[in-house]
Amino acid sequence: MKATGKYSKKINTTGSAGMPLNGAPDLFSLPITAWLNSTSAGLLVTNEKHRCIWVNDIFSRYMNGNTPLNCSYPELIRYLKPMVADYVPLEAKMKSLRKEKKPWFGWEVPFRNGHIWEINYLPVFNGEIFSGSIWQAVDITRRHNVQEEIKRNEEKFRVILNNLNAAMCETDVKGNITRVYESFCRLSGYNEQELIGRNITDVFVPEDNRAYARALRKKRLDENVPLVYDMEIKLKDGSNRWILASSANTYDRHGNITGGAGIHIDITDQKKLQQELETARRQAEEAQRAQKDFLASMSHEIRTPLNAIIGMAHLLEETHLDPQQQEYVNILKNSSGILLGIVSDILDISRIEAREIQVNQREFNLRELIQSLRNTFELKLGRRPVKITAELDAALDTWLIGDDVLLNQILINLLGNAEKFTNEGEIAITATQESWQENKLWIRFRVSDTGIGIKKDKLELIFRNYKQAEDDIREKYGGTGLGLAIVKQLVEIQGGNITVEELSGFNTCFSFNIPFLDSRRPLTVNTGKLSRKLLQRSFEDARVLVVEDNQMNLRYIMSLLEKYKINYQLATNGPDATWFLESRQYDLILMDIRIPGMNGMELAQKIRADEEQPNVATPVIATTAVAMESTATMARAAGITDILTKPYTPDQLLQIFNKYLNEDETELIMEEVQNLSGFEFNNDLDVKYLTDLYESNISYAADLFEIFIRTIRDEIAKLQTMVDNHEWEAMKFQVHKLKPNFAMVGLTWISAKMQELENYLRINQELHSTEICRLFDEITQDVNRYYPLVEEEYGKMRDFIDSPGE
Repeated sequence: MKATGKYSKKINTTGSAGMPLNGAPDLFSLPITAWLNSTSAGLLVTNEKHRCIWVNDIFSRYMNGNTPLNCSYPELIRYLKPMVADYVPLEAKMKSLRKEKKPWFGWEVPFRNGHIWEINYLPVFNGEIFSGSIWQAVDITRRHNVQEEIKRNEEKFRVILNNLNAAMCETDVKGNITRVYESFCRLSGYNEQELIGRNITDVFVPEDNRAYARALRKKRLDENVPLVYDMEIKLKDGSNRWILASSANTYDRHGNITGGAGIHIDITDQKKLQQELETARRQAEEAQRAQKDFLASMSHEIRTPLNAIIGMAHLLEETHLDPQQQEYVNILKNSSGILLGIVSDILDISRIEAREIQVNQREFNLRELIQSLRNTFELKLGRRPVKITAELDAALDTWLIGDDVLLNQILINLLGNAEKFTNEGEIAITATQESWQENKLWIRFRVSDTGIGIKKDKLELIFRNYKQAEDDIREKYGGTGLGLAIVKQLVEIQGGNITVEELSGFNTCFSFNIPFLDSRRPLTVNTGKLSRKLLQRSFEDARVLVVEDNQMNLRYIMSLLEKYKINYQLATNGPDATWFLESRQYDLILMDIRIPGMNGMELAQKIRADEEQPNVATPVIATTAVAMESTATMARAAGITDILTKPYTPDQLLQIFNKYLNEDETELIMEEVQNLSGFEFNNDLDVKYLTDLYESNISYAADLFEIFIRTIRDEIAKLQTMVDNHEWEAMKFQVHKLKPNFAMVGLTWISAKMQELENYLRINQELHSTEICRLFDEITQDVNRYYPLVEEEYGKMRDFIDSPGE
């Protein structure tokens, strides 16, 4: 056989000696029809005159048994032509092949029935003499459809990328560009020829940022993960643009990484907008700080003379006055009281809008709070024929954890509103337990009155700033229209909501609910002006493990444990605590939730996990400065028995000991003792808090003041380093640990600021970095300002303790 033509090569069936190649005489002795019948393609053979002399079974099946045997070449063309698509130049191509007698491969011919054949033409020569031709036909319809579908998807993908302005390119493992799409060329300003083979980092990334870009590619390749990042790039025209890039690895058919594919979206406009928003945010914060400074100044400048006016009016009232003078004094007192209320309302609403009001969680007695309000307003109503009543759900019989100050303000505003509009009848306060979930109580409060009432069509106005239900109310009753707006926002700040309800027997009923944490500590009756103290049982046989790393807290706890004659073991970190817990059994574990080396939650879970351990059933009391619902829920889920909120009083700790170390479970016995210390704290400190915290034990107070003085400057310096280095996670832990220390020396407002700082550090620290730095600067200034006062107070306590007669 011999094949000639552009793509042909000469084929000999025998070697130079006329013998079959490779020693396979049997194979080469077979007739050619054996080979032709063994192929999976349709075959048609023509002789030297181009007449069809043979077709195989596959071709016959293609033609449904109607074969062109014995057809001449023109007849063969006429036979095939009606079957193929009109636009196929079948006749011209077949005549060309007959004339040139050269092989032709890969001719794709579409047929009218939707099928597509790939036709290969092979002329056969015997020496130099043309002997005929072999036509091979393969139905490639399925393969062609798959390829077309791939092309359509690629085109759809390309259109989508172009319309989304998503510029795509592909690179090898070294970052050299292997393929670019039209959208990428449009974004970059380069054409395809200028980019293929060049390193994408060297072309687009500014020199000072190339190390970062290469590190990203290395991370993607080494860890085999997709990446999303934004980066500034330089285009062909020299301009800089910001892009958002999403890159992923590409693979060969064996799963080996061959490079990467990246989609790049121009986000320059968004970056500019983000920068503008950041600038606007900073300006708003500066304006907010200016407003805060103004409010502080206004509060001082207005309240100071106003306080003098009110005070002098009361003093003047106590002198001998004739009826006319008494009338003048009454007018003066009433007018100054109204002015004070207006100033307070304006300041309150401004503080709320400036987000200056924080929710501070602490234990409080709801019954005492409401009873105190009832007594206050009874005095205010005087001889007016108005009865004020208070009713509390019997189920509300424990200490609650919440912001009693904000609750008090809400109730004062609502009761003040009721008192102003009620000339006779009744004002009623009710508090009922609405729902209970784990340690979370939803309490429904109602303040109702028989006053003038509110028209239904005016209800939507009453909670707006500076709005009142009727135009003539301001003239007749006065007011700013801010009281209810303040109430609404204070309720919502705490997670509740407020509405106006209809209640039989009353003309107006304001109803609101607020969630509180249930301390599960029962209320005890407190009467008289004497302080109260628990008579503890003997705890001499008890053994307590204390896990705490804060020096002030340690000194405080140790003093109380020694006072109550309780044996204790100290651990200042998680690993040490674990060793002690595995070594012996304790009657009580008192631990801070946040301790070095191991989270308190993890330690509690470890204690409860192994039933073979000696302390699997030992009560675990967690001390924490975060009295949040989520903290309490997680603590109980971890196996913590009870929570003691920092800072706690000796009385609160003693109740814990009585509760968990009192095997007989007898009722707690109370005794009345007078505060015999005689020491008076400086009024610039939180005197009430210090008095409640230390009761009559000034020695405890002096010890803690001494530790504060010795350690606080170093602790603040550590925090400053963390601020400078943006070590937010470490700072969050340090702030939480340090927060109670300020309250223990009477600087409760700094503890509140530390709580606010901790809140910022909990979420998206980089976003709040400006607020964090500002707030820390305020705290530092306060510490520097009040540190000398704490030193002076400590000196007074030492003198008091050392003085004769003590």
